[in-house]
Amino acid sequence: MKKFPLIVFFAVFAGIMLSAHQGGWAAGGNVTTTVTKDTDIHYTGKYCTECHEKRPVKGGKKFLKYNGDFSKLCWCHGYTPGAYIHPVGVVPSKEKKKKIPKDFPLVNGRLSCITCHDIYLQCRVNPQAKSLNKRFLRGAPYLSRTTLCFRCHDEKKYKMLDPHNQLTRKGEIIIQKCLYCHVEKPDEKRATFKEVKLIGNLEVLCYRCHFKQSRLHPINANHLRKPTAKILAMMKESEKKYGIILPLDYEGKITCPTCHNPHERGVIPTNKPGAKGASEKYRLRLSKENLQICIACHKDKFQQQQQQR
Repeated sequence: MKKFPLIVFFAVFAGIMLSAHQGGWAAGGNVTTTVTKDTDIHYTGKYCTECHEKRPVKGGKKFLKYNGDFSKLCWCHGYTPGAYIHPVGVVPSKEKKKKIPKDFPLVNGRLSCITCHDIYLQCRVNPQAKSLNKRFLRGAPYLSRTTLCFRCHDEKKYKMLDPHNQLTRKGEIIIQKCLYCHVEKPDEKRATFKEVKLIGNLEVLCYRCHFKQSRLHPINANHLRKPTAKILAMMKESEKKYGIILPLDYEGKITCPTCHNPHERGVIPTNKPGAKGASEKYRLRLSKENLQICIACHKDKFQQQQQQR
């Protein structure tokens, strides 16, 4: 008999705590907490008055500020047409409109923030949703951002260019592929690495596609630096021994093409040292097997390891 009042007490207490936790109008009041551009208002349930003039009616008016203009309501994100990930306020073509999912709403026939973002989802306290869907994207979670994009866009039209496929079926060089990295097509039969003109920093050119390798690659070590005199001597020795090139950049630093040959097999004549590694696995100028590519510069370290064994 004494358990009943205790159960009622906990039920009431839980209800009060839940309401207080939800905040905003869910707690029965208007929260006017000061908001700055660094305040994360999402999934807190505390900042209703940032977007609403007064409490919205379920299934009725939302009473949004700025006449519901989300580019102003979402002012923290600093929306500008040329800088944001996707334009808003545009009318999609008939072709695009056919592909837009029904649960991706347009506003007066135009794209809006709410087309991709489920704004109401983040109005409430929802730790699980915040963990799985931080950006409150419709249909999330997604394996990648582009998975969301291709719900409206045709994936076939956005295939990434592979600059390493540089020959036609007839074996002719595709000059446009050369210009992906070069200012002009080099003379593949005569030009040396120092003579070719590149459009920019070598690492940046590679990182455009290989961003994952931009940090401490390989084996968690920074190789993009000037080799010591000892290592440079070993590199020269390896070049002669294996008939390869291990080119440095214009400043004498190790760079991506030092170890990797970015060309397709057949672009550079096969009798040239610069042809080695073309189209091989990982495009390595020396095989990865038995760490040959590493031994080319670090022969002394491997000799020490063998002696210790």
